[in-house]
Amino acid sequence: MIDTISSMGPSYEAPNFHRVCGYLLNKWVDDVRKLVDGYRIVWKQIGCTLMADGWTDCCRRTFINFLVYCPKGTVFLRYVDASHVSKSAEMLHKLFREKVLLVGPENVVHIVTSNAENYVAAGRLLEAEFPKLYWSPCATQCINLMLDDIMKLEEVSEIVSLASKITKYIYNHCYSLYLMRKYTGGKDILGPAPTQSATNFIALQSILAHKDALRAMVTSRDWTSSAYAKESRAKKFAEQILDSRFWKKCVDIVKLMESLVCVLYIVDGKDKPAMDCFCQAMYKAKEEMIMRF
Repeated sequence: MIDTISSMGPSYEAPNFHRVCGYLLNKWVDDVRKLVDGYRIVWKQIGCTLMADGWTDCCRRTFINFLVYCPKGTVFLRYVDASHVSKSAEMLHKLFREKVLLVGPENVVHIVTSNAENYVAAGRLLEAEFPKLYWSPCATQCINLMLDDIMKLEEVSEIVSLASKITKYIYNHCYSLYLMRKYTGGKDILGPAPTQSATNFIALQSILAHKDALRAMVTSRDWTSSAYAKESRAKKFAEQILDSRFWKKCVDIVKLMESLVCVLYIVDGKDKPAMDCFCQAMYKAKEEMIMRF
């Protein structure tokens, strides 16, 4: 953008407030409307998917975003403030029905919602009313719930908790963070992940990948000669890193969850539609989990 503006030369004047809010804004609205109209043609030709994405803001208000997907792209339809209404199946059915009629019942062939019981019931009511429409739960949420269930297993939650303590200790102390980056070649053991459960797994996987660097760190002269190493919490931290049983269990948990997290990245990705490869990815994940155990 800056290169384009500078190429206009020093005599170029930026549009003023009134032009941006008047002519230019109206022009952009027309451009977006034409873009959406192009999508509507695709909806009529091959159908579309209506997606209901519920979320809660910092003031604990509940909103539902409605989006329409087709292979050409996704369009934001509108949002509904559902903070002060009952989330019963009948209310959700009425709400979804309005949006189906807005897009066109002849166009909507698929609807995706949360897989909570009230949403499931609302989806079944829609299927009964519109014979050409199919309901399915959000794949990302389903896989995240699978990961949550795995995290609840005692042997898994214990190791995840220990890994979390290791991570917190490193990032809460400047010297340990400095040493960790020194021995990992400047790499961090925390990274972004699509969900909280995946974040726990990614942290565990990253700690495992840097096992040798972390063990070298707590046995190095840099660490043992420091004042930090003499503290009780630091001693527990070092003992945990040198515990071979901890690392063995880390390997088992990573082997268990890695395939599912790969599928989560596929369905939660923004680069390309996931529907065409989702079923194959799930079958592959099942096969890998069976093969690894």
